[in-house]
Amino acid sequence: MNSPTQPDNEPTENWEDFVFPKEVFSSSKAELDLEDVFHLYGLSSMEEFQPHSSLRNQILSKVLKGPTDLNTTGLHGKDSKTKNAPNPDFLFIRKSEESLWKKSAFEGVEYKILNRDSSRNTVTLMIRMEPGAVFPAHPHGSAEDCFLVSGDLIIAGTTMSAGDFHRAQAGSKHKKFTTSLGAEFLIVTGESDFSESEKFFS
Repeated sequence: MNSPTQPDNEPTENWEDFVFPKEVFSSSKAELDLEDVFHLYGLSSMEEFQPHSSLRNQILSKVLKGPTDLNTTGLHGKDSKTKNAPNPDFLFIRKSEESLWKKSAFEGVEYKILNRDSSRNTVTLMIRMEPGAVFPAHPHGSAEDCFLVSGDLIIAGTTMSAGDFHRAQAGSKHKKFTTSLGAEFLIVTGESDFSESEKFFS
């Protein structure tokens, strides 16, 4: 015996229409617009809330106490005279800070320590030489990078101009180097090498 079949033209009810009848849940455009007006009025009538300043300071202190530890001495070191950078993750030293320059034991040679990085065992410093000044010979226990910012520098028989870069490999030895026009250059050297020659930079 065949089971009765549902006529094709008999309407079937959608489950969504059954659970959410349109006559209950549908809204006209006018009703939706009116609801938006109520929401906007409610927001505009709320009093402005201003959090206490201590909350802002607490949030900033938690953000700044992140996992980053640069282990550096520079703008934020105990010898620094500049306290204008509140974020310990960044180091800034102005060119105008002439007070950071110190005289070395060599005539016409000054230096400025920019950073001592204990995590990498390196020292970054600027050296400034007057025209005709001589920097004496010295060995390198670790590699040393030199970038000439201005002037000229004669190293290992090669005359460097502003913008030139020089690297001395670990185990090498520099003979004395000189300048005819004067020079200002950036040095990144090993902490041990700098410590051995630090008596000349004090």
